[in-house]
Amino acid sequence: MAYKFLEHRSDIIILGTNATFAKALEDVGNGMLTQMGAEHAKEKESFDLSFAAPTAEQLVVQLLSQVIAECETRPLTPKKLEVLAFDEKAISASVRVYGEKKTPRNIIKAVTYHEFRAEKKGNNWEIQVLFDI
Repeated sequence: MAYKFLEHRSDIIILGTNATFAKALEDVGNGMLTQMGAEHAKEKESFDLSFAAPTAEQLVVQLLSQVIAECETRPLTPKKLEVLAFDEKAISASVRVYGEKKTPRNIIKAVTYHEFRAEKKGNNWEIQVLFDI
């Protein structure tokens, strides 16, 4: 797992770095779950989501937004996000979120396009996402 929190005045920026786009997406997702209280949850339940979008940028933002919405409505404090499948040509992904049935400790208001970037640097992909908290 390779994610880190970057400095921002009022929100949270998470940078996921890994060998593939799918693993970098998984890293950003797990960074997001850490913000939602993952350290206080167990892997007792899970749900799956599949999403397709016109661009990779939209896929990341809309998929992570849907994870947040599902965690709030179930309610489920998420522990771990796993990318089950990623199709670069179809720009689609399937994820499984594990967690515990209780209200998330911290709420994320939105996943934003502001300061978003997804790019290949050397042998790794980097995905950077700003979260409104």
